[in-house]
Amino acid sequence: MTTEEEPTSGLDFWETIGVNDTSEETSEAEPHPVSQQDKLVAGTKSVPPPETPPGTPPEPQETPPSIDIEQTVAESEPSPSVPASSPEASPETTTENGAAPSSDLPHEPDPSWDNAARIAESIGPRLGRMWLDLLIGEADGDQTLGRRIYHVLDGTHLIGELWQDKDIAEVHIRGTGVIVCGRRGIREVLGFPGGTVARRAIEAVEAAADRMAAIVTRVGDSVVVSRRDDPGPTAIDLFTSGILTEAQLSHIENALTHMEAVSVRGPAARVVVRALASLIPKGSRVFEGPLGVLPAGCVTAASPLDADFVIGVRPGAPVEQMAAAGQVGALIANPETEFSAAVRLVVSGGSASLGRLTILDEDASLRPG
Repeated sequence: MTTEEEPTSGLDFWETIGVNDTSEETSEAEPHPVSQQDKLVAGTKSVPPPETPPGTPPEPQETPPSIDIEQTVAESEPSPSVPASSPEASPETTTENGAAPSSDLPHEPDPSWDNAARIAESIGPRLGRMWLDLLIGEADGDQTLGRRIYHVLDGTHLIGELWQDKDIAEVHIRGTGVIVCGRRGIREVLGFPGGTVARRAIEAVEAAADRMAAIVTRVGDSVVVSRRDDPGPTAIDLFTSGILTEAQLSHIENALTHMEAVSVRGPAARVVVRALASLIPKGSRVFEGPLGVLPAGCVTAASPLDADFVIGVRPGAPVEQMAAAGQVGALIANPETEFSAAVRLVVSGGSASLGRLTILDEDASLRPG
């Protein structure tokens, strides 16, 4: 009797050749969990091809298309919905505590700038004096020399020094020569040390005209620097400088007091008319013609028809006819017509070097001695 032996454990054929023993290797080869779709693709059983009789050439195998498992899984999974962004939830406009990001917050200024501004404001009015004191110290205490160093440094040179004298209304420069006009009359002063220095000083004054309240006028070879808000010399200045006699001054003043017409002819007639304007009674309504001036204490008139006086250079025939008819008082330089004025003056010399005033048809008592 043949006895059947139980199969010995571990002698399974598939196990012996290692075909079915894949569980451990599979678990070791898969470091990450596999999704359901991965299991479906990886768990597909392969069907062995039918056996081919010996001597039959193998049929060409079609290469199956490669499948990207990660792409397949990504396409099969629904995309998560993205909530609409709002300004309140945007990380670019708010932070965790709801405050604005630091880039939008105002930056704190350096407090030292405020201190600097306060100090600058306090020393501003004294800065010029501090600077001048320094230069006077460099000049061994000589104040005149210290001031001249200052004017050399700022470029205005002699003009800058003369401009500090408020009694000077105009500075006339021709070459290196200088003549000043003002309340103390017209006089020549020591000029520039050289032509180049004079040209540079004039250019510096032109650049600083707004700060100096100056008007720079070039007339041929001469340059006139005049104060913007100063009417120039007065009638008293003409008298003290010898251009006008006391008798002539009284005669002109009497005519203007009675609102009569006064005419002046000559190259410097404009300067004389502006000086004589100081004799017009205060409170008068004055119409300023070309190159005219408003005397102190007077009121501007919009038209000659609304004026007590007309002051200017060649204001025109209609105004001159009104003055001749006694309809308006007048101070007219180089009139356009030969109208009949109560006082007719002729001045010799030019604007920078006034000569003598002569009253036409005057008697001997009015003539300068």
